[in-house]
Amino acid sequence: MESNTAKFKKSDKMNVRDYITAAILYVLMFLVYAGVGAPIGMTVAGSLFVFAACAVVWGTIFMLLFTKVNKKGIVLLFGLIWAAMQLMSFWGVALIIAVGAVIAELFWRKLDRHKFSTMLICFAVQVVFLYLGMTIPLIFMKDMYLAAVSAYADLYSTVFDMLIGPMFFVGLAATVVGCVVGAFLGKLLLKKHFQKAGIV
Repeated sequence: MESNTAKFKKSDKMNVRDYITAAILYVLMFLVYAGVGAPIGMTVAGSLFVFAACAVVWGTIFMLLFTKVNKKGIVLLFGLIWAAMQLMSFWGVALIIAVGAVIAELFWRKLDRHKFSTMLICFAVQVVFLYLGMTIPLIFMKDMYLAAVSAYADLYSTVFDMLIGPMFFVGLAATVVGCVVGAFLGKLLLKKHFQKAGIV
């Protein structure tokens, strides 16, 4: 007979159903990014608030993901998928997003992931690092970044002028606020899922 510890370890591993659930929800996230974030990001001022706007909608999707697949590795998986996609544009962006994924996964494993607060922290860390992935390379590796995204060189060159001032912190704060609003909105919309999963 399996011990309780063995059963827990077995149930804590992602299975095929978990990967399918994650894949479906990831697709929804990318669709939100394409439908909400991309149009906003086409303007200079809007580019700093892309992830803030997406986070408000993403909150519900992330909370559903964390509730349905409340297992080790799910947080890391999302970040690495997004980082892999960014490798097609610029490695610096991918590296920062991957670092964020690792940090978020550490929080996911060390804190009680059956608490809403843990979900909120992991969600916020990942989205903030998406924002940092877009901005930090532009600040410190401007020429390399612009060369990698030559089609948007004029736009990002103008964005750079904004980032070296206080607007960087305005965009960062907006991203954090967007995550908090999105997470609480998701919790409200998924109240029954939270209660069924015993998440507090």
